[in-house]
Amino acid sequence: MRIRSAVFATAAFAVAVPLFAQQQPAAAAQGPKPKSQKEVQALQKVQAAAQQNNPDAEVQAINEVLENFQDTEYKNMLLNMAMDAEVRKGDYDQTIVWGERAVQSDPNDIQAYDTMAQEIAQHTRENDLDKAKSLQKVNTYANKALDLLKTTSAPPAGIPADQWPDMKKDLTAQAHEALGMAAAVDKKYPDAINNLKTALSEYSKPNAVTTARLAQAYNGAKQYDDAIATADKVLAMADAPPAVKQFAQQQKDAATKLKAAPTAATPAPPAK
Repeated sequence: MRIRSAVFATAAFAVAVPLFAQQQPAAAAQGPKPKSQKEVQALQKVQAAAQQNNPDAEVQAINEVLENFQDTEYKNMLLNMAMDAEVRKGDYDQTIVWGERAVQSDPNDIQAYDTMAQEIAQHTRENDLDKAKSLQKVNTYANKALDLLKTTSAPPAGIPADQWPDMKKDLTAQAHEALGMAAAVDKKYPDAINNLKTALSEYSKPNAVTTARLAQAYNGAKQYDDAIATADKVLAMADAPPAVKQFAQQQKDAATKLKAAPTAATPAPPAK
């Protein structure tokens, strides 16, 4: 069963949307601005698709802006929006395509590094032929995001200063969660546990999915009491999605069974 945490929302879009239709000097000075009425109309199509939560239409509208207005000041915002739309669609390959375009356009794009790290970690399996390469990408992208977060004090363009502290904490948590997932796939359970615990300490509010993943990592490390206690935390969360609670119950049941299993008897020495 694959469970994934919510992708970091493109908050900059929500703030910048009014600029699409308001080309007032005061507003324009605070962020990107359209260069023509045709660009305004193209951006409004993106806005409408986003408001309707229609990721297919959103990606199509973003493509139209990027193809027809190659000098748009909204390029990086749009690239991140397309990446987020592909996550919502469940299209892993296109998520990575858009993420790579975003970091190529802006090597300091924290959201793109963060999202790619999480998506690759979630889609990597123990027996994948390219597992080592995938896990290396997770580590590279997640650590790049963490390095940028340590040195970034001002919020990205379009994000209100009062919202940035919580967003920064969540981005930091998601990078550690990606490292934890990667370590679990590689059966490096102490590293997985440490990173997942760090992620939980960083999130701006309790995260049921990450807590369930921590229970799974404890099981991998044969720390069954910790697995049971951690799974119980998820089961006690009133707002945890049913699928996440089911996953946590599976981890608790597995830990309970393994804890109760008798230790294999030591084989008798061979007869002389």
